[in-house]
Amino acid sequence: MKFLKRKQIIVLSLVLMLVIAGYLQYSYNKSSQFSEEDSAQIGDAVYVDNQDVTGDGTASVDDSEKTVTASKEANSYFAQTKMDRDVVRGKDIEIMKSITDDQSATKEAKAEAQAKMMKIVETSQKELNIENLIKGKGFSDVVALFGDDGSVDIVVKAPAISKQQTAQIVDIVTRQANIPMEKIVIKKYF
Repeated sequence: MKFLKRKQIIVLSLVLMLVIAGYLQYSYNKSSQFSEEDSAQIGDAVYVDNQDVTGDGTASVDDSEKTVTASKEANSYFAQTKMDRDVVRGKDIEIMKSITDDQSATKEAKAEAQAKMMKIVETSQKELNIENLIKGKGFSDVVALFGDDGSVDIVVKAPAISKQQTAQIVDIVTRQANIPMEKIVIKKYF
C-alpha cells in the first residue's frame, strides 16, 4: 500500500513538473518570437501612434520611450508573476511530498498533504486552461490567480477591456473553474 502511494506521489510530481516545464517553454517561445504582423503593430504603436509633433514639426521621443518602458514593465509583470507562482507551488509540493514521505507522520497528515498536492495540480491546470483560452480571445498576455477564498483574479494585458471582452472572460472562468461570477475580479495591466 505504501508503495502505491509513493508511486502516485512520484507520478503526480512528474506530471506537475511537465506541466510547468511546458508552460515555461511555451511562454518563452511566445515572448521571443514575433511575426512580421506583430513587428508592424509594435512599430506602429511605439514609433507612429504615440509620438507628439512639436511646433517646429519634429517628433517628440518622450512618449515613445514611455510606451516602450510601460510595455517592458507589463511584460516583466506577467512573466515575473507566473514565475513566482510556479516557484511557490514547487516549494509547496516539496513540503507536501516531505510530509507524505515522513515515516513518523500520521495517516491523516499524509492524506491531507496528498490532497493539497492534488489541489495544487488541479488549480495549476485550471489556471493554464483559463490563461490559454483568454489569450485565444485576442489578449497578448494574461495571468490567472486563484485565491484561498474561492475567488480568482484575472489580469490581462490590455489598454482597455470592453463589456463584451469582460463577458467572454467571465464565461471562460465560470466554465473552466466553476466559480460564480461575483468571485471573479478582472483587472487590466498595460
